[in-house]
Amino acid sequence: MTTSTAIRPLAPSEQIFAGAQVYVGYAVQVSGRLDPAALSSAYDAVVRAYPVLGAGLEPTESGNHVLVAGTGAAPEISVVDSDPERLLVAPAFDQRVALSALRVVRDGETASVTLLTHHSVADAYHSLAVLAELWSCYTDVVDGHSVEREVQPYPQSVEELLAARGIEKTAEPDAAEQPTPGGSVLSDSAAASIPVAHSGSAASPGRATTNAAATSNAARVPEPAMPEAVSEDTGFVSLRTTRCHLSSAETAELVELGHREGVTINGLVSAAIMLGEAEVLGLALTDILLTYPVDLRSRLIPPVGLTEGTNVLGFANHLSTANIGLLDLARGICESLRAGLASGTVQRTPLHIPEMAGELELMPGMVLVTNWGRVPDLRAPDGLHINDFRSTLTARADRTGGHDPEVPGGSACIVSTFGGRLSIEIHHPESTTAQQQRRIDALTAKLRGALAARADSAQSG
Repeated sequence: MTTSTAIRPLAPSEQIFAGAQVYVGYAVQVSGRLDPAALSSAYDAVVRAYPVLGAGLEPTESGNHVLVAGTGAAPEISVVDSDPERLLVAPAFDQRVALSALRVVRDGETASVTLLTHHSVADAYHSLAVLAELWSCYTDVVDGHSVEREVQPYPQSVEELLAARGIEKTAEPDAAEQPTPGGSVLSDSAAASIPVAHSGSAASPGRATTNAAATSNAARVPEPAMPEAVSEDTGFVSLRTTRCHLSSAETAELVELGHREGVTINGLVSAAIMLGEAEVLGLALTDILLTYPVDLRSRLIPPVGLTEGTNVLGFANHLSTANIGLLDLARGICESLRAGLASGTVQRTPLHIPEMAGELELMPGMVLVTNWGRVPDLRAPDGLHINDFRSTLTARADRTGGHDPEVPGGSACIVSTFGGRLSIEIHHPESTTAQQQRRIDALTAKLRGALAARADSAQSG
């Protein structure tokens, strides 16, 4: 420990991201005039308003970490001349110094601007609110307006938020509440990798008895060693992204299909991902386990503000008991989530994280889906156009604990909607590009197939 002012120790829901120094990136791709000096001023204002972004993490003798106050100055932004499709060029971060970063990659009149936040102190819902504030401040700087914002307190852990609302961990959780071993990947999908048995299941899906077929067939699409994904210079992971990006018309049709069938976009997309994974792996649908995080903010009483908590996430999963189609599968996913929320099972799952330490490994047949929902509207000054939103992530080995950096990817998807277009991204090393493209092609075909079937039904009706 240094002499820095200690704020508080990390809770288990936060500590799981400290060992590998997990940073998640929220990137916008822009065209027009981007002013780096104005962007730096905006970032300064945001860090002043959200001091956790300039804070650091210090290791303790027990192997955990403590949140410590920063110096008050915003971390410097990095501006690199390169291909803006490369959101991170030579990523290098130090969680002891700052828990956020701003990276600009530009080429002439186009650029990507990526806000990175450490996953120990901010989940996607928290971070997207900060992203919106960053672009609001940037617009105000360019337009000559004040960028002073009210200073926010340090966010609380989900454990603190649940305790304040009288939600307690059950002494002996039943089979429907006991978390099952999951996979560890470095994004909001990392939270999703801590699954619980879906409400109503007779056993805990995800254990060996459930995934025996998936395990025996895993060699069909191997996950090779991926040392080339880790920079020898920085120790941080550099990843490629394979993406499904629906048109605005297709996205609107998918929303309409959900309304007509009484299912959510999350249910439809998750069903497509499960069906696509079964196809790619050559497995039955019943051998595919879906696991995903659930934002608890609006589901607690009183509700929690977007930046009032760090990782305010419960966990849910779904295992189909029959080989069914996309719409029936989507209904099952939505129904099991409703049941888990109604029983309080999903809300209590974060409290079981300590028991899961050491049990986390990605199992064949498991799909991890994190849905960030609709990205908030982002302000921009005249002369600058925000064209797209992307996600990214990186991590490295823990300098204090000696853990090897784990490479994200596999069957882990990040879902978001920006500018009326649905996006599904898989982050992965170069060596698995062909494999991940098969996954993206399969799930895209499932979604477009459902839209085509709806169009045919409408014409015949």
